[in-house]
Amino acid sequence: MNNTDKVIADIKADCEKTVRERDKLDRREFLTAIGAVSGAALSTLPAFAQIGGRVLTTPQQKENLTPAIEVLGKQVWEDDILDEDAVGEMLDQAMVKLTGRDTAKEAWRDFVLPDNIVGIKINPLAGPKLCTHAVLVNKIVDSLNSAGVLRKQIIIWDRFEDHLLSAGFPIITDKGDVRTLATNLNDIGYDDKVFYETEKDSITRRESESTRSLYSRIMTEMVDVVINVPVLKQHEMSGISGCLKNMAFGSVDNTMRFHGRPLYCNPAIAEIYENKVIKDKVVLNIVDGLQASYDKGPTYHEESIWQFGGMFVSADPVILDVLILQTVNQKREEMGLSSMSKYANHITSASGLEIGSNSLDQVNLQKIEV
Repeated sequence: MNNTDKVIADIKADCEKTVRERDKLDRREFLTAIGAVSGAALSTLPAFAQIGGRVLTTPQQKENLTPAIEVLGKQVWEDDILDEDAVGEMLDQAMVKLTGRDTAKEAWRDFVLPDNIVGIKINPLAGPKLCTHAVLVNKIVDSLNSAGVLRKQIIIWDRFEDHLLSAGFPIITDKGDVRTLATNLNDIGYDDKVFYETEKDSITRRESESTRSLYSRIMTEMVDVVINVPVLKQHEMSGISGCLKNMAFGSVDNTMRFHGRPLYCNPAIAEIYENKVIKDKVVLNIVDGLQASYDKGPTYHEESIWQFGGMFVSADPVILDVLILQTVNQKREEMGLSSMSKYANHITSASGLEIGSNSLDQVNLQKIEV
């Protein structure tokens, strides 16, 4: 078994253990678990009916709110085939609506400069059927290029080479074109000068008994700005795997120590993201909800995915994680499953660290149908 196979095996084992523990909770333990997320935190997660443009503010107040877009593609799926043109139109319209610009090209120029080295952080962990779609990644590359960013200035990346390969993203190191890189490639690795250190972890699960998680050199040295493109999916330990987790745990090593009870990845996700290496470089988040997962995440299980056919787009990763959580919870309710809110404490932690807002009252959320 290679190292990345072991990563997935460990994640699956942790998830299975979490589910077993969750199933054993009696009523008192259940209420205690809910209490771990304060009543105030739960109150910031509005009803799902508020998604899609219903913002509890007056029109005069909207200009002071953070913009966020939900875009749904009515014709984006034909059976199991994605319509590439529909995906492109969804992203173009979302970017125009997000920025108020006249064209998508102008909209992208609000986030990147022609001389930027731009990273596109994808999520390939679950393999080819539940990863960031290549169709969407290619559209982002084309959009960046149209905004003046040369293709050779774009890096598609994740932590592990094997995950990228299994998801259909071959490693490309040629500096003359778009590169696809992994942190664990021999000539990249982690930066021992930039790290997150904590003892709020599982001592027995530390890599080499270390209390540090080192940041990827892709983040610390190789890119100027990052487009974060996570997948809309449930996660047995952290409630969801969204914008915050994709960047935080995708950017550092020594993360398995944060999994499982009682941490469930909190507050590590938020505290890792808070470092300026991530917080100051991530300029835009595009949630790939073309196909989504509502159970048994973060790995792929055919019986728990559905063609949501949507995207969420914003500069604010926290509010998008709120939308991901609500979307997952709505689907779980339809399927007779319990809410994941009590496991997603990292969203509240991230809001507390001022990474973004976890209240729709502070966001101008608009819905588009393509």
